[in-house]
Amino acid sequence: MNPSHQSLRLLLSDLLGSTDVVLRARAENFRFEERVSPARHAQYEANHGPAAATHDCWFESHADYLATSVHTSLPETFQAMNADAALKAAVSSALGGEQILIRVESLDYALSEINTSLADLEETLAIYKGKHDPLVTAGDAKALLQKVCGSLNRNPYAVRPRFAAFAQELEDDIEASDWALRLRDRLGLAHLPPTNAYGPHPVVLMCYRVREVTERAHALHADHPLTVPTVLDSEPYEVFHPSPCEQDYGRTLNLAGLIDDDRLASEVLHMRIDYAPSHIWKVGSITARADTSPTRLSTLRGDHLALLQILSGRDDFGVL
Repeated sequence: MNPSHQSLRLLLSDLLGSTDVVLRARAENFRFEERVSPARHAQYEANHGPAAATHDCWFESHADYLATSVHTSLPETFQAMNADAALKAAVSSALGGEQILIRVESLDYALSEINTSLADLEETLAIYKGKHDPLVTAGDAKALLQKVCGSLNRNPYAVRPRFAAFAQELEDDIEASDWALRLRDRLGLAHLPPTNAYGPHPVVLMCYRVREVTERAHALHADHPLTVPTVLDSEPYEVFHPSPCEQDYGRTLNLAGLIDDDRLASEVLHMRIDYAPSHIWKVGSITARADTSPTRLSTLRGDHLALLQILSGRDDFGVL
């Protein structure tokens, strides 16, 4: 057996017995994952397994894997090797292509780069969408929004495949006055907290049609434009949770806790596209941290897994 294979397997077995909720969750995700094909998993182990059975070595080797295989112009995620995770063809059909995807993007990098404030950006967006202002034209507003999009398109994270959800499924949350907090919770965006140094975390809600994603994928000769997210498509992350193969989509971990059966939002991963001003729906800020303390995280993951088992008719899913 390749030493890196053995190191990864020993590490995962060790972490599954850890009292550290975060480390255990990351190992569970690898064990629960059902959509990574044997060929993709074998290639990952052979070429990017950790040099030693430690979490730090694994995190380092996984980062190298992402840099060479996923954070690229044509990620492995959208190639034939990952066909087991591809969404059904109906999603990218002519009819399915008209569905609207949404994604929450951080604005901290963009606002700093173009030297503007969230309040000014909000006013600019209103003018772009038709609000009259004698001092600012719609063209001026569009120009500033284009700068925001340019920053989002070239920031250090722009090369990554993009997690997204469906607008129709989240209409109530999107239209709410506290939409930023509600979507943060529904979509499991714990990585966008307010900070003591900078205060509320500025965000923008982007929207675009599935066909824009499929057109980009076809231009790059991708085998499929949208997939169900897997553990090999991003960093090991305790707030992510794989969904069983019976589910047509990924299912986000609701940071607000489960209320009823419809609170598991559908999640997809898609080819990146270049943002344009027309993609900007609204801007806002995340004003409170999500509670992801060890006790809370353990409860959220346990409830999420139980509901996945019910919805999929799979009592065995996630059983170690």
